[in-house]
Amino acid sequence: MNLRELALLTGAMARLARDSARIDDLHIIAEIISRRRYAALLDAALREDSPLLRERPEIDHESVDFEALRALPADSLGGAYVRHLERHGLELYLDPTSTRVIRDPDVGYLIHRYRQVHDIWHVLLDLGVAGHEEVLLHAFVLGQLGLPNSALIVSLGGIKHLVLEGRWDALRRGLISAYRMGKRASPLLLVRWEDHWAEPLDAVRARYGVAPLITA
Repeated sequence: MNLRELALLTGAMARLARDSARIDDLHIIAEIISRRRYAALLDAALREDSPLLRERPEIDHESVDFEALRALPADSLGGAYVRHLERHGLELYLDPTSTRVIRDPDVGYLIHRYRQVHDIWHVLLDLGVAGHEEVLLHAFVLGQLGLPNSALIVSLGGIKHLVLEGRWDALRRGLISAYRMGKRASPLLLVRWEDHWAEPLDAVRARYGVAPLITA
């Protein structure tokens, strides 16, 4: 980490201390502290010759027919996904990864793809977007991808949203279950979810070894 990146990191952390909803600053922190892990994930993807890296699909309004997703049953992957977005008032993640920290375009795309499919992972685990649910999602991500920024979110967010909010079942059972499931599940980052929109959600979960999490 050079001085410029250290300044970016400390500035982002200071702003987040005042306002934890600053997504851009969360992304700066993630890119700085997790870039080596993303580079390792890229190496693994290249060894597998993943078509995802060649084709670089996007989950955006040009590539995905959201009207068609709305017509799918609520218990299909695509139907559940679009309802999740609308229920929680979520927008698609469209911004390319900033080149302030990430210079390798393949690493940049992998980060971008993770951010685009983040809400699909929410659906697979039957998680909403409340603070404690984000902590559980990142416990799963920590097991699945080993991202340092997920470890940070689990540590600090766990205190705020699980301990201080008294979510004891989620703390005692949900957190470790999420991590263990992430470790056991099939690799998810390189899955082309667009090919599975019409499939029953339970069938997709079974294929990749995931299940709804304890959130109480």
